[in-house]
Amino acid sequence: MTLTKINKLDAINSILSSIGQAPIIKDRLLNPTDPQIVMIENIFHSAVWDVLLEEWHFNTEKHVEFQPQHLTSGYVAPAGGVPSTGTQIHLRRDILRIDVSDDDINRQYDIMIRGGEDTTVRHPFLYDKVNHTDLWTHSIHCDCVYKAVFDFDPAHGAGPALQDRRIPIPEVFKRYIILRASTRAATQLTNNTSLIQALAQQEILTRAACMEYESNQTDASFFGFGHNSNYKSYRPYQAMLRR
Repeated sequence: MTLTKINKLDAINSILSSIGQAPIIKDRLLNPTDPQIVMIENIFHSAVWDVLLEEWHFNTEKHVEFQPQHLTSGYVAPAGGVPSTGTQIHLRRDILRIDVSDDDINRQYDIMIRGGEDTTVRHPFLYDKVNHTDLWTHSIHCDCVYKAVFDFDPAHGAGPALQDRRIPIPEVFKRYIILRASTRAATQLTNNTSLIQALAQQEILTRAACMEYESNQTDASFFGFGHNSNYKSYRPYQAMLRR
């Protein structure tokens, strides 16, 4: 058996099998008519969002520089020139959360995402709640949490360029999402307490695997290293080296 990456269809079928239901085929997933499949898909999407919003290493970037429009290439100034009050900082639509880097120091800003309701015209922009403005005269560094995808969805567009720009969810987190959604599905759609407890136990184990993956990727330490810094701890064997 060849191991392949888990896609959305695999996830939905795994959730269905965990509650004793028959798997579905791709066409039924693209055009669902069974209310139970629709409910399972909604539970799956909720689990994906819950995991992404927890801010993991794979969908987080620190110290990302954002520039106002008048400092970016391609900006065309109005007839009166660049306004002295600055211009907006437009954001990517896949940013879920954003905060100023080193916010314990940069207390002169309190930022949030605003706008972007119209996905075809308006871009989300950065708003400063301290100075009550969305106009910026300088760039700013922020920590961002991005949306990630379970697998490439053709409904969002085609082409390798678009696919490469999207963040994939690691396989270990896919397993956690499936078990998390399975536990929720069993709770809502069955009355089997033993099944719910068994799935909850598996969910805990897969979350532990995610935490191990997270620790390995981040090289986490209680020293709390700053950005782009490291620390080499004392190694007793080095005292025995004769140089």
